[in-house]
Amino acid sequence: MTHLAIEDVSVNFGGIHALESVTFELEAGSIVGLIGPNGAGKSTLLNCISGITRPTRGRVRLGGAVLSAMSSAAVARQGIGRVFQHPELVAELSVHDNLLIACHLSLEYGLLSELLRLPNVRHQERTAAAKVANVLASLGIADSAAARVGSLPYGHRKLIDLGRALLMDIRFLLLDEPIAGLNDSEISRLREILLGLRREFGLGILVVEHNMPFVSGLCDRLVVLDLGQLIANGPPAEVLGDARVMSSYLGEAVDA
Repeated sequence: MTHLAIEDVSVNFGGIHALESVTFELEAGSIVGLIGPNGAGKSTLLNCISGITRPTRGRVRLGGAVLSAMSSAAVARQGIGRVFQHPELVAELSVHDNLLIACHLSLEYGLLSELLRLPNVRHQERTAAAKVANVLASLGIADSAAARVGSLPYGHRKLIDLGRALLMDIRFLLLDEPIAGLNDSEISRLREILLGLRREFGLGILVVEHNMPFVSGLCDRLVVLDLGQLIANGPPAEVLGDARVMSSYLGEAVDA
């Protein structure tokens, strides 16, 4: 089974230890919640996995590929998709065109071929448009395909950003606080979408989130960071009952 391995990863920024010897795995088809208080190192770890930050020590590996030695673009080509907390979309373009941009990573023709409108170009563009249509349908937003992104509510824009990641032919999906700014119905809808993506495509999903009911109801396992160190890794009920987690993350005394 393909898995994403975080192996003894440490990150130092000067004298600050953002991460210290963090080790765990994300299997294909599993959903793992990455939780911890602010400043625990969660975003730094996502940056390491997606090629934005190089570990000071240790490595991130996908099968035989060492992701931590690659650029962020090369990591994306390995099938790692990341969705940031705040969507970075082109507000003036339609939903369809914003999603089409994500397909350009897989297009294999040059400027001259495009100018001449060669058959290969037309075939790839039809394929890309079909992929966009499939993703729109999977996310339940096909009726918004022609709408200008800037005119849509925040919850819709979050789904469009998720759609862009899916169009990159990913095997693993990294989500940074995906329900921030969503209402209850949008949160419920996103949960069902993520479960559907796991079921349909076998994606491995790593979710950074502070909402405990959301992650405990969605995730197979929780990984907890505190001050850059991994302090718990296991089923949600077990982890949320751990005294160290209660003390560091939930702000309760250990003997409580």
